Amino acid sequence: MNKIKKLLMSLILSLIFMSGYGHTAKTELVISAASSMSDVLREIIQIYESLNPEVKITTNFAGSGILLRQIERGAPVDLFVPADQRTMQEAVDKQLVYRHSIRNLASNQLVLIGRDDFVWEIGNLGELSKPNVKRIALGNPDSVPGGRYARELLLQKNLWGSISPKIIFTQNVRQCLDYVARGEVDVAFVYATDIRVPRDNVKLILPVSLKEPITYPMGLVTDSLNPDESFKFLAFLENQVVSDTLEKYGFLNHTGPSW
Repeated sequence: MNKIKKLLMSLILSLIFMSGYGHTAKTELVISAASSMSDVLREIIQIYESLNPEVKITTNFAGSGILLRQIERGAPVDLFVPADQRTMQEAVDKQLVYRHSIRNLASNQLVLIGRDDFVWEIGNLGELSKPNVKRIALGNPDSVPGGRYARELLLQKNLWGSISPKIIFTQNVRQCLDYVARGEVDVAFVYATDIRVPRDNVKLILPVSLKEPITYPMGLVTDSLNPDESFKFLAFLENQVVSDTLEKYGFLNHTGPSW
C-alpha cells in the first residue's frame, strides 16, 4: 500500500514539474495612464504583446493627478502617461519620472457635449451662463487635466464666476461623458476622442480652442522594476502601427513640445 502511495505521489510531482517545464515567467509591466487613453492604449498594448509574447502589460486608468499621487505613494508603476505636460513636469520635478525617457505620444482636442434632447442652441461658451443651462460636468481641475483646461479657458473668457455654481466636478473626463449620457447634467467638457464613436443620448455642441495644446507624454517611472523592457515599449511608440492606431481613435501622433 505504501508503495502505491509513493508511486502516486511521484506521478503527481512529475506532472507538476512537466506542466511548468519550458514555460518562462513573463516580464510584467504596469502602465498608469489618463482615462481618455484607455481604449487606444489597450489596443496598442495588445499589438505589442502579440509581437512580444514574453511580456504582460497591466494598465491602471484614472485622472492624471490621481495617478501621480499613487506613484508618489509608492504604487508599483513602470510607465506614466498623464493627459498634460504640467503633470509630467511635476513628476519630473519630484524625481518620479526620468526626464530623458519622456516621449510625446499623442494630442487631443477639448469639446463641449450635451444631452441629445437638450433643445437650447449654444453657439458660444458665453451662453453657458444662461438659465436654460442648469448643470455642467467638469473634471476636477486639481487632478484632471481636462477640467483644468476648461477652467483656464472659462477664466480667460470671464465666465468662471457666473457658471461655477452650476458645475459638478468629476474624477475623470469619462465620468463627464457618463453624466451627460444618463441625463444627470446638461453639458460637459470632454475630449474629442471620447465621442469619436457615436454614443446614445450624447451630441457634440462645440469644439473648443485652447492656447495650450493637449498632449500626452509617456515616461519611465524612476522606481520601475523593469526599466529595460519599459524602454523597449517606449521605442515601440515610434512604430507606424502605433501612429495608425492613434489616428484610428481620433488622436494625433507625436505632437507638442519635445523633452
